[in-house]
Amino acid sequence: MRIGLTAAPRRPTRSSNRPGRLRRTASTDHPGRSTEEYLTILGPLLRGEDVDFQGQDWSARSAGRVTPPAHPVPVLLAALSPRLLRIAGQLADGVVLWMAPPRAIETHVAPRLHAAASAAGRPAPRIVAGLPVAVHDDEAEARAATAATATGYAGMANYQRILALGGADTPGEAAIVGAEGSVRAQLQGLLDAGATDIWANIVPVGGTREARLDSVRRTTSLLQELLD
Repeated sequence: MRIGLTAAPRRPTRSSNRPGRLRRTASTDHPGRSTEEYLTILGPLLRGEDVDFQGQDWSARSAGRVTPPAHPVPVLLAALSPRLLRIAGQLADGVVLWMAPPRAIETHVAPRLHAAASAAGRPAPRIVAGLPVAVHDDEAEARAATAATATGYAGMANYQRILALGGADTPGEAAIVGAEGSVRAQLQGLLDAGATDIWANIVPVGGTREARLDSVRRTTSLLQELLD
């Protein structure tokens, strides 16, 4: 099992159009187009290639000022919609998913991503599947605990769509919870559905501090066992 690290996006800054600069020329009214243009620039730069690109949202002229990285730098895109999955397959090395159950990965994410990568002549992409995970004997209590950490997703249409595609009505239903054997099988289900990496968001469960610590310990121990 492979573990990927993710970082929160940072707001890009506007810069001049001098050579060697990246310039934003429009607002974020068109996120799909903006993402596609940005990756069109970023991918070649990370491969040490010169870029001369003028887009509607992003422009860049490297003018021979590119220093190739010492090691390959993979680009993973947070993507759930068909358009962003296509962009990820064509221009990135994979996707980072959040709240995508196995069925959504198997029927929605993986087919679109692999088709786009194949059409672009790119290697098979990575699929990092992120879900709340909790090892706990009381499954109902564990689902309630994971749901409490994900209330913000209830009103977000993109997450509601991916949950529905996966057969889940709420983030709590999508969470991976239960005793060790059950959680192990559910994690394997993500890999069987097409995930290449698992991003486990460990959620403490229990009515007391000791119970929550025990839940975290059990979850961490299981994940470490799977890594070993």
